[in-house]
Amino acid sequence: MQSSTVLFILLALVIGGGLAYFNIYRAKKRREMFAALAAQYGWSYVPANNSLAGQWAGTPFRTGDNRRVKNVLSGPFNGHPMVAFDYSYQTHTTNGKGQRRTTTHNFGVVVLQLPGALPHLEVTHEGIFGGAVANALGFRDIQFESEQFNRAFRVKADDERFGHAVVTPRMMEMLLTRGEIGWRVEGNSLVGWDKGAHNPNEVLNRLGLLEQVVLNVPGYVWRDYAGVDPRGQQPPPGGPGYP
Repeated sequence: MQSSTVLFILLALVIGGGLAYFNIYRAKKRREMFAALAAQYGWSYVPANNSLAGQWAGTPFRTGDNRRVKNVLSGPFNGHPMVAFDYSYQTHTTNGKGQRRTTTHNFGVVVLQLPGALPHLEVTHEGIFGGAVANALGFRDIQFESEQFNRAFRVKADDERFGHAVVTPRMMEMLLTRGEIGWRVEGNSLVGWDKGAHNPNEVLNRLGLLEQVVLNVPGYVWRDYAGVDPRGQQPPPGGPGYP
């Protein structure tokens, strides 16, 4: 074997070993970072709980394989039971030569438990093509009187009347100011997510956003759709994923 080949193999081993060590070190620091956040706010922390991957049905769940849930925080956030975690799954593609490529998709997820179960509603940012093109292709969303909001967000609901009842002018104003992540009402859960790993400050900010969503839902919506009166009422403890 030529010396240049040996040198190349050794170099590849060194680089591979260095990358493996860096990933292990980074994962360790991430665990320490979220454990410290949990200690600061009196939350519980577990390094992994893959059972949470099957608790919710919409984006980013129920797609791909090798689904992983790591760095799980749970506890009360201003009286609302919450859970937050790193989520990932993998997808696979094959090129014309039969070579298989695996891609890992990472998300930061935060969830608040609601006072009661509400119909499905999802609010996300408009895609690269915008609402007009998407609607022309058949991907229709609910339209509101605010064109600024319509350009910035897509709102989907099984019951359009419910969508209009929740996304009031006050809600739209709040989301235009700080609606940095997508969120979805799924039963008694308010699920927020965004691509990429989140940090402790983002976890707190995103939980704060979800709390503002809850506070901006009109009282009659809770009474008419969930059969609860939210005034002074906290969500019941427990439930899937919650402490």
